[in-house]
Amino acid sequence: MPYNIQHLIARLTEQRNREGLSQSDLGKKLGLPQSFISAVESGRRDLRLSNFVELARGLGLEVVLIPVGMVQAVDVITGVQSPRVQALYAEPREEEEDAEID
Repeated sequence: MPYNIQHLIARLTEQRNREGLSQSDLGKKLGLPQSFISAVESGRRDLRLSNFVELARGLGLEVVLIPVGMVQAVDVITGVQSPRVQALYAEPREEEEDAEID
């Protein structure tokens, strides 16, 4: 089953911006061309796991696996809500509300 990692890429971009790094700066730090960073951030390049981990570590982040039952606790501790938890608390869309009424 395909998995959309755009929310993970968005987190890397947010972190790069928080660090005050340009795409070029991050590329130089990791030995990658700016065009690679740009292609990843814009979704034009499919990212291998090894590249994702390299980018994350270059931004001072670590990729870890968290048991599903612990995601909400980690979100509370870090103050960052994962997309899965956000979906649990999201307001229903209008068409969903209309469907419930029928």
